[in-house]
Amino acid sequence: MLQKLLTNQHKYNHKLSRWNFIKTGLVIFALALCFICNRTYFWYPPSLAPAWNNIWVDIVGLFAGVILIICGALDLHVDIVVKTGLGVSVAYLTVLIIAESFHVVGANYIVLVPLMILEAYTIANLMQIAYEYEPEQR
Repeated sequence: MLQKLLTNQHKYNHKLSRWNFIKTGLVIFALALCFICNRTYFWYPPSLAPAWNNIWVDIVGLFAGVILIICGALDLHVDIVVKTGLGVSVAYLTVLIIAESFHVVGANYIVLVPLMILEAYTIANLMQIAYEYEPEQR
C-alpha cells in the first residue's frame, strides 16, 4: 500500500518539463553546428579524421537536436518521434566522446576535456528525460 502511494505521489508531483527537451536539443544542435563550421575539428589519429569530420555525422546531430526542440516546443508525446530523438542524440554524443577521447588519450590534447564533461552531462540529462517520459495515454 505504501509503495503504491509513493509511486503515485511521484507521478503527480513531478511532470517532465518541455524545457528539458528544448535545452538539451539546443545543446546538441549547437554542437553539431560548431562541427559543421569547423571541418578539421577532429585530427587524431589522421586515418580516422575523414570519417569523424564527415558532414553526414554532423547532419545527424542537427536532426537529433531539431527533433528534441520540436518535441519540447510542441509538447509532442508521439512515442516513435521522442524515442528516436532521444536515442539518436545519445548515440551522437557517445560518438563525439569516443572521438574526443582519442585526442585526449592518444595526443594528450587536454583542451577537449571540458567539452567531454558537457557531453557526458547532456547524456545523463537525456537518460533522465527518457526515464521521466510518459507517452500520452489514449
